[in-house]
Amino acid sequence: MGRKKIKMEMVQDMNTRQVTFSKRRTGLFKKASELATLCNAELGIVVFSPGGKPYSYGKPNLDAVTERFMRECEEEEEEEEEEERGKSRPKMKKVNERLDCLKREIEAEKKRGEERQAKLESAGDERFEKPIEKLTIDELKEYMDKLEAVHGRIQGQANKMQASSCLVFLSGDKASVE
Repeated sequence: MGRKKIKMEMVQDMNTRQVTFSKRRTGLFKKASELATLCNAELGIVVFSPGGKPYSYGKPNLDAVTERFMRECEEEEEEEEEEERGKSRPKMKKVNERLDCLKREIEAEKKRGEERQAKLESAGDERFEKPIEKLTIDELKEYMDKLEAVHGRIQGQANKMQASSCLVFLSGDKASVE
């Protein structure tokens, strides 16, 4: 039994769209891994889910690929500046301003996260203040669920921040090319 040809248009049902995204993302990352292995290529991919969650893949890693991309783009930009003298400086100023703004936003988000953590720690559930050995099975399960939920939120925020920093680098390059 062969595969059914799928018409290339947006999937209307949200649940089906999410399943399609997950499967195709996995396939895309697998193909990227194969390309990197077969050709000894360095590559990076950033994909946002229909719900807005970022996913990334990089070989050897996304940061290394982004750094190399930015370094080579800066070399090209320096060559162009030598030819044009002064035309791209306003664009770089805008990119630097945007980068500074994003850095401030990241610092503010870190501060908000620390404040939330302090509130969570101070407003903790009294049941979980006693030693783990004295918790019942139901309390342990509930505690584990809460920890997994917090871990998921932290991982999601870390993915967003990583994707944002990579996109800042990439958007900075786009601005310098224009």
